[in-house]
Amino acid sequence: MEQRAYHRFLLVKDHFYTDPNRVVLAAQQAEYYEPQEVTGFRSTTVYHEPGIKQKLEKTLGIKITRWDTDPIAENGVFYHGFSKGNKKEVPGVHSDFPINDITVLIYLSKHVPLECGTSLWMHKKFELIDQPTASDARRLKMKLSDIKNQLEVDSKQRSKWIEVDRVGHVFNRMVAYPSGAFHSATNHFGSNMKNGRIYQTYRIGVDWDSFKLIKK
Repeated sequence: MEQRAYHRFLLVKDHFYTDPNRVVLAAQQAEYYEPQEVTGFRSTTVYHEPGIKQKLEKTLGIKITRWDTDPIAENGVFYHGFSKGNKKEVPGVHSDFPINDITVLIYLSKHVPLECGTSLWMHKKFELIDQPTASDARRLKMKLSDIKNQLEVDSKQRSKWIEVDRVGHVFNRMVAYPSGAFHSATNHFGSNMKNGRIYQTYRIGVDWDSFKLIKK
């Protein structure tokens, strides 16, 4: 079982892309699918602006040690999350894997309300804000597998969670946090590529010892 090696943080940067409309066009032209094992419509290819790896290292204040180009790794893929129509989806609370990565989002929709950003959560019963580890299982006196199963059951029941932090949706805003932190879209919006919630995700491996946002 992977142990948490990261520092908890939540970073927000506005006006992230120099030419966001070019990125929006790439998102609109991408092909999308829904993987069988998870929810979420995502692009079949990644999109990396020139110099984006170096830009993320500078913005995050950390050295990137793994930079994937396979769309399966979700580093640079586009997503859409709609609240209406045949692609409607209810945002579920979850962690990303590997948990010691950093997850980065960039909001690419211009007319989506502020309340359709990103939330970080704590599970009420287990008092967990991150993916559980063996030490959490000992504290809770439960099997780790049973904790994970319950978290999955509770993932789409907001009454089981306390919202710890919320970032409002603003066009071309970047949001970053440790992949192991429990998070979700606060709300989805719209029903298609013209009126819905479109965003890009980067999932990057990093050297936490190089993290400049934390004082050593």
